[in-house]
Amino acid sequence: MMARGERPLTAEPEPALSAWGRVRTLVHRNRRALRDALIFIGLARAAFYYLVQGIQPWTFLGIDARAYWRVDLAHPYAASAVGEYSTYLYSPAFAQFLSPSYWLSFEAFFVVWTLASVAVLWWLVRPWPWALLILFLPWTYELAVGQVHLLIAAAIVVGFRWPAAWAAPILTKVTPGIGLLWFLVRREWRPFSIAAAVTGVIVAASFVLSQSAWFDWFAFLTSNTGSGELLYPRLALATAIVVAGALTDRRWMVPVAVWLALPVVWIESWVILLAIIRLRESAPAATRSSPRSLTPRPPTAGAALR
Repeated sequence: MMARGERPLTAEPEPALSAWGRVRTLVHRNRRALRDALIFIGLARAAFYYLVQGIQPWTFLGIDARAYWRVDLAHPYAASAVGEYSTYLYSPAFAQFLSPSYWLSFEAFFVVWTLASVAVLWWLVRPWPWALLILFLPWTYELAVGQVHLLIAAAIVVGFRWPAAWAAPILTKVTPGIGLLWFLVRREWRPFSIAAAVTGVIVAASFVLSQSAWFDWFAFLTSNTGSGELLYPRLALATAIVVAGALTDRRWMVPVAVWLALPVVWIESWVILLAIIRLRESAPAATRSSPRSLTPRPPTAGAALR
């Protein structure tokens, strides 16, 4: 006979999952099929782009890397224009940083640049190497033309531990600096201050070396602001993504926001999303999307007596 006030040893009803929780559970249960479908789509897109559309970057190897090679440090923006081949668009500081390599032939410079990019690419995808097949088109195009997006992806990942790394994407594409909102929203003043201070010191030192180049760059930026498609709506959406990620402790949302906030989103720009792999793998287990955390456990008899 049950004593008065004693609860029966029956399992409590399982709480219903939210709509988002059900979606995440469904995705996890079908993750292999989803991965295979994305691989097929990625390879098919690359085949269509390279073979059907006939756009083949191996016929113009290093066309973007050439823009950083032997830049005229006094007048780096004399012939610059967004979307034009081999014209320099980044800050004077980036050109000054690369100036020691101007003694190399372009072929030697491009080999060094490509090897560095390949090393970064492999480091980013090492936990999920099959991601290379999904984003086959972006990373092959990135390596062929010699862009900086892989370096930006690496800077995002490293920047959570060494915030000074954020100076690199800020002094190249500028708008990736939106990722610093992560630290502001979370009131992590020290990493934000380090990122801002290091960037400021680099700018100050570079400005001393070439004041006219900096004035030319500011004039170039202001005259081309908004030339990217839907730049301002994308910046607004990127801001919301960073804030949401910071509030929910999801670092992987930062590269999504940075990619979305780029002045112009090119085919190769998608490689920035590869930073998600490293950030997901390095995240604490409690913050990852796990089927165990999504499916409520049935209470034990002891739990029912609490």
